[in-house]
Amino acid sequence: MEIGTIKAVHIYIHRQLYVTADLELNLKGVKYTFGGQGLFVSGMHGGESSDAPYLGRFLYRCMQVCNVANWEELKSSKVLVEIRNGRVIAIADIAGNNWFDPLAEFDAMNEEKEQTESAFRDSPKP
Repeated sequence: MEIGTIKAVHIYIHRQLYVTADLELNLKGVKYTFGGQGLFVSGMHGGESSDAPYLGRFLYRCMQVCNVANWEELKSSKVLVEIRNGRVIAIADIAGNNWFDPLAEFDAMNEEKEQTESAFRDSPKP
């Protein structure tokens, strides 16, 4: 684990079809990216009604970890960073009490969605 500084925040359209976001981190003079199209994309305007809200979850959890009220306040925040195979896979507050691992959280969101849809399909119709 390393302590890094958030240098920039980006929300952008990818391939004119999707919305994604990332944090640009500086760890001991080395630039890393957390998030972005390699991790998630959401459809334009938040995606279809059945899409998981990845963008909203990513934005919310980054702000929650850094204890800020808006996206722009993330700049210059310090975070604890977990790096695996040269990629940032999770961030946390400096104390390490509030971790955000997007892959794990997005998998849990997908599983919950599938369980809800399955229960809805399997429920008896009146």
